[in-house]
Amino acid sequence: MLNKFKEKIFNNYTLISVLLILAVLIIPIQHYSRNSYNNFTIFQHSSFHFFEKVNLYLEYPKEYYDLFLYNPTFSILFTPFAYLPTILGMLTWAIFIVGFYYAAIRLLPMDKKSVLFILYFTFLELITSVHHLQTNVIIAAGILFAFIFLERKLAYKSAFFVNLGFFIKAYGAISGAFYILKNPRLKNLLYLLLWFLVLFSLPLLYYSPSEFVVLYKQWIECLSKDHDFNIGLSVMSFLSNVFDYHGPVYYTQLAGVFMLLVTMLLIALKKNYEEVKFFFLAYIMIWVIIFNHASESATYITASTGAAIWYVNSKKSILDKILIITTFILTVLSPSDLFPSYINIHFVKPYSLKVLGPMLIFIKIQISLINSYVKPGNNNSPVQST
Repeated sequence: MLNKFKEKIFNNYTLISVLLILAVLIIPIQHYSRNSYNNFTIFQHSSFHFFEKVNLYLEYPKEYYDLFLYNPTFSILFTPFAYLPTILGMLTWAIFIVGFYYAAIRLLPMDKKSVLFILYFTFLELITSVHHLQTNVIIAAGILFAFIFLERKLAYKSAFFVNLGFFIKAYGAISGAFYILKNPRLKNLLYLLLWFLVLFSLPLLYYSPSEFVVLYKQWIECLSKDHDFNIGLSVMSFLSNVFDYHGPVYYTQLAGVFMLLVTMLLIALKKNYEEVKFFFLAYIMIWVIIFNHASESATYITASTGAAIWYVNSKKSILDKILIITTFILTVLSPSDLFPSYINIHFVKPYSLKVLGPMLIFIKIQISLINSYVKPGNNNSPVQST
């Protein structure tokens, strides 16, 4: 009887859907009542500043704290949320980002059990991101949509999501790697270029060419300053806090780029992308976060999703289980109220242990891909929808 109850509750989408609906309704209201929605305010005012033609990338302490670091195009894309009454804008934004992520996971070409595991595994991490009202969830979902539509041979849709990622946060364009490895065709590359030009040109609807150039110069200057002092919640911060390594950030990032390029080269030479595609998807979703100097706790929805995708396709060995449990405890669970605050304050945060699980999984995938030992643990169809 109990087993049937568990099967009914946890083997369908009803419970996780209800939990997500409650989250997107409660969290924005909670933050609005506490006046703690600075990230939404930054996005909101970036749209205002865009149409006022003032510098998007300066500090505006009377409006919000911190800096706006996103692509100028994002200011236009956020307009539908910015000009709503604030509480309604927050609710709509939360519903949009969670719905976007949920749809991406549901469309993954995997069996129902795998999809449900990913949804439950990432639930707390998703809630963490929603609390921040950031774009991290969209970046994660955008990578998934780029992968999904390319698998479905809908390159024009896939290309949109590759570019959407770039024009929100530049690193979101990492999903373009799929185009290099999955039977690259000139037509597909033209789709990438077309969507790039469309999204790149959006500010020209309101700015003159000279103003457009200044706008991009201001953005690039802001990003370069941020890169000079920030190590984020990343491999770089882990090395700094655990091993007292304080070398230039770009040394570690160059090592990460080298590993990615070598991995892509080997897959291309061996022509085994179809065999390893889910592992490569997990690989880049983790890679793009742990080597990102601007990563923060809420950013790890992307890495956690990658870890879950890796696990459902792994052989689920004892080591695999240890790694996914470590990731769940230190990465997913640690920012929540369910985790002991003393351990989080005195160990997880000071030593950047949130990075540890995804980093170890990344290393395992890296070794597997290089040695061609990857053999997916389930028989997911490359085009099947859930």
